[in-house]
Amino acid sequence: MTRRGAALLLLLFLILVFGSGTTSHLGFDVASAGASTTTTVAAVSGEAAAPPQYVQVSSDVLPAVGGEVAPAARPAPPVPRGAAAILVNLDDGRVLYEMAADERRSIASTTKIMTAILAIELLPPDLVIKTTNRAAAAGESEIWLEPGEELTVEQMLYALMVKSANDAAVALAEAASGDLETFVQAMNAKAEELGLTNTHFANPHGLEAKDHYSSARDLAVLSCYAMKNELFRKLAATPTIKIPWQGREYDRVLENRNVLVGAVPFITGIKTGYTGKAGFCLVGSGARDGVSLVSVMLGEKDKGSVNDDTVALLEWGFGRYRQVDLIDEGLPVAEMDVPYHLGERLVVATDRKLMRTLYDEDVVTKTVAIQEKLVLPVTQGQALGKVTFATADGVIGEVDLIAARAIEAPTLGVKLRYVWDRMIRWLGKVA
Repeated sequence: MTRRGAALLLLLFLILVFGSGTTSHLGFDVASAGASTTTTVAAVSGEAAAPPQYVQVSSDVLPAVGGEVAPAARPAPPVPRGAAAILVNLDDGRVLYEMAADERRSIASTTKIMTAILAIELLPPDLVIKTTNRAAAAGESEIWLEPGEELTVEQMLYALMVKSANDAAVALAEAASGDLETFVQAMNAKAEELGLTNTHFANPHGLEAKDHYSSARDLAVLSCYAMKNELFRKLAATPTIKIPWQGREYDRVLENRNVLVGAVPFITGIKTGYTGKAGFCLVGSGARDGVSLVSVMLGEKDKGSVNDDTVALLEWGFGRYRQVDLIDEGLPVAEMDVPYHLGERLVVATDRKLMRTLYDEDVVTKTVAIQEKLVLPVTQGQALGKVTFATADGVIGEVDLIAARAIEAPTLGVKLRYVWDRMIRWLGKVA
């Protein structure tokens, strides 16, 4: 061997043994998206501690997971018999169905959704409210509060949401803001905060008044907001409850005006309403198999139709979703070259199973990213990458890719053997 060749070999030896590592190309071999995908990655090796950098090695649309239902095969929605309607996903706001959803209409006692959530946000539930003369004189739907009668905020809220009590609405408004007019201002401020562009309130109970209106879409947005509050959800889903009746030997028994609550298993709320101008109104909600939906029906002609249309539209909405196994636990997804071990690879596999409930138009993309540098030692179960699943609306879930086994830090002997094997291979190529 020439002196120059010996010098090159010595330089190679010093770099491999005492340097920060060896650098090789990063490559991958991805199988078809429909099958279990195993990616081979040639890593950059070294023992220097550094924050891991991830490199995307594949991105595929999953077939037969999202968007596989042809539009012609999807069942048509039932058509509500009222003047306006909408169906939305409570969690992400996706609109599944709408009809005249932005038309401004009288909304009757569905007004009390705003009254309830504001009272919850402004008042402690155990605060005792003394009924004023104005509250006791509210009229129409009521629990017959008398001036001076005391109930807690929570008891007033049950009267408001279960029995649709107008006297409780006024009592809560006065307790929250000092007087009725100031509370109505707070209702409109909250509507503006939530982006309800077709809504204006004139009172806290929904009796007909000038400039008191909303739309199906705005009521859906408001209801999705309110249903994220635990106490509100409890109120909306209560079929019957007893609260004290001052001066009587027995309690008031309040039965929910929304007869679907407690009668239909998946129904979770929310609020009925009726005036001669508004017609029969119902803001409904339901939950099934991880899907929560909110429906709004305005201007229906009778109780039977508003109830039937609510159930039918919610059931149709649930049919647009399905639970999907996106990836299994322990699935080998990639292989990484092990530094200082010629031809040896480390398998990385998923650390858990991932299931999601998907809309039938969702198209899911799976992206695999692997740690750019495999730094030894590696412990079994150490995260070395991740698989990300996303739809057009954003990321819907991630799972870590973890080392299937432990690998110790290379000793000097291992490094010397690695250099020797590399040199022998090199000499074999140039011979």
